[in-house]
Amino acid sequence: MQTLKHQNTAIKTLGVFLRPSTPELKDYFLEFQTQAVQLGFRVILDSISARMIGMCGLNFEELCAKSDALISIGGDGTLISTARRSITYKKPILGINMGHLGFLTDLQKHEVESFLPNLKSGNYTIAHHTMLEGKVIKNNQKNTAQTNTSFFALNDIILTRLNDASMIHLKAYIAGEYFNTYYGDGLILATPTGSTAYNISAGGAVVYPFSKNILLTPICPHSLTQRPLILPDSFEVSIALGKAGRCNIVIDGQESKPLKFGEKITIYAKNEGVYLIHSPQWNYFKILKEKFHWGDFE
Repeated sequence: MQTLKHQNTAIKTLGVFLRPSTPELKDYFLEFQTQAVQLGFRVILDSISARMIGMCGLNFEELCAKSDALISIGGDGTLISTARRSITYKKPILGINMGHLGFLTDLQKHEVESFLPNLKSGNYTIAHHTMLEGKVIKNNQKNTAQTNTSFFALNDIILTRLNDASMIHLKAYIAGEYFNTYYGDGLILATPTGSTAYNISAGGAVVYPFSKNILLTPICPHSLTQRPLILPDSFEVSIALGKAGRCNIVIDGQESKPLKFGEKITIYAKNEGVYLIHSPQWNYFKILKEKFHWGDFE
C-alpha cells in the first residue's frame, strides 16, 4: 500500500464527528470516549454532532485546529463529508464503520478498542487519497470571467440532467483543448478512490485508489462510441453545456450546484488531498473482494 514516507507521530487529541441524524450513536460515542480517555487521549466532539446527542462540543474550525487527528463515526458518507470539510486543515482521518463494510472506513466497531493504543505509539499508516477541486467559471455582463470559490470531492463530481425528460450536451476540454461532446444522462469525473462508487455502476473501471488519475465516465451515453476515459492527474478538465439550459453539479452525492449555459466548470486533481489513517493490516484488495464477493464461486 502506498503511504506517506514521514514517521508517524503519537496522536493525543481526537476530534470526533458523528453521522448526522443518528442520535442513537450517543451510546457508542460515550463508550468510545471512555476507552480513549482511559488511554490518555483528549476527546473533542463536533458541535453539530454534540447538539444531536444532547452534549457540548466545539465549532468545526476550533475543533480542527486543536485536534491531532479526526475521527469519523458512521460510514463512508460521514468520512467523505469530514474529508471535504477539513481539507484545508490537513488532519489525518480515521473512519469507524457503524454499518456495512465500507471502502474508506478502516475499523469496525469491535476493532476500535484494540486499535486505539496504536495511535499513541505511532503504529499506524497514513495513506494519501487524491481529491478533485472544482470551480465554476461565470461570465459577468462585461464578458470577463469570474470564479466562484472552490469545492472539493473525494469520490466524484457528477454533471447530470435536471429531469428525466431530456438528455444533456456537455462539451469537454482537456488542458484547454476541446476534445469531445457527451450527449446522454451526464458525465462522472472521479478520483481513483471514487472508482468504486457511481463510476463503477456506470461502467467505469475499478482503479487502485493510490493511482494518479482522473476518471471520465459517461452516464448512459446516446452514442456507443462514448467510452470511459482514464487520464493522468496532471490534466485540467473543463466542461461546458453544449446548448442553452442548465444541469446539476453533484459533489460526492452530498452537495449540488447549478451549471448554466455560458458557464463552465474546471476540475483538476488536488495534490494535497486527504490523509486517511489505516491499520498496518489494512488491505484494499481484501476489502474489494469482500465488497464485491469476488472469488465466491471458487
